[in-house]
Amino acid sequence: MFLNRTPRHVRFVAAPPEGGMASGGADQPAASSESEDVGEPIDWEAKYKEALGHSRDWEKKAKANKAAADELEKLKEASMTEQEKAAKHVKELEDKVASYETAKQRAEWKAQASAETGVPADVIEGDSLEAMQSHAKRIHELLNPKPKAPAVHGADRQPSGKGPNESMVNYLRNLGL
Repeated sequence: MFLNRTPRHVRFVAAPPEGGMASGGADQPAASSESEDVGEPIDWEAKYKEALGHSRDWEKKAKANKAAADELEKLKEASMTEQEKAAKHVKELEDKVASYETAKQRAEWKAQASAETGVPADVIEGDSLEAMQSHAKRIHELLNPKPKAPAVHGADRQPSGKGPNESMVNYLRNLGL
């Protein structure tokens, strides 16, 4: 019943003969264990020193370029007239003033949004007054949720609210009395 037979779809490949060529072709030499170990070991320390020397060369070149760029900048500044230097300084000061005014405006907007919602100004974010107000409102809603009505269990079994005299009261209302 249980014979030790090989399935039909399994195919065995014979190994090439020990001393010669593989059966696949005459021009392919057989692989030997000696050819695998022929490669020379890699000298990692020499490669590291070579890379380190290369890195130091590029570092020297970068420092030389930085020095040349600094010297060029000094020459440009020396060739500028007093009026150009003053204009450059005025431009820098105008940029500083604009950044201070922007910071002041944002602080005012934060204070306004904080006063409207009661949220601390340091947690409010945004680039405009509207964005800050909407952010403050969202934070306020998260911190102070609206109370929910209590859940009534069995609301479908509650009485309709009609008393024994309800039909008489409706009759009198219809009569206009």
